[in-house]
Amino acid sequence: MSISALTTVGAVRDVRQPRKQDAGKAAVDAPPAPATLTDLLVTQVPTELVAPYTAVMAGIVGLVAKPTAQKPSPDQLTTWRWIAFGILLVGTFFLVWEGKRRKAGGGPFPLLEVTAALGAAVGWAFALPASPLLPYLHGRVADVATPLLIAFGAVVFTAVTASALQSERRSAQPAPPA
Repeated sequence: MSISALTTVGAVRDVRQPRKQDAGKAAVDAPPAPATLTDLLVTQVPTELVAPYTAVMAGIVGLVAKPTAQKPSPDQLTTWRWIAFGILLVGTFFLVWEGKRRKAGGGPFPLLEVTAALGAAVGWAFALPASPLLPYLHGRVADVATPLLIAFGAVVFTAVTASALQSERRSAQPAPPA
């Protein structure tokens, strides 16, 4: 869903179990209900960064020269692909960390939330047809199977982290009495 929802989940995990409202899956005035695995699975995708990353990758693919008889393997702009990938990862790390810190007013480092967002970002980036891995894959099977396997692995990884995100942080402090 977004880094914003994930950082809200990270902030509330400091004091209680996340609810659907925290993951952006219910109206604020709806009765409180625990966030489901699906709610938290979707919340891990850092859409604020993967959307522009996808556009940048499409631009890079558009700039790659077409193969010719003289240059059967043109420059795939590999360095630029890896730079964009690095920016995606660094941006995801810092936005999740800073967002949770601001919303919770400090507290423990959001290791699970950062790991979840990074796993989703890596899965997204490597599942794209313009992945930084593309210049290293040779053959139709590798071009198709590798992104599919990475995407499947990322979904499994994010499902496991979503399951862990359903509970409050182990180091959470009990909420003050109301």
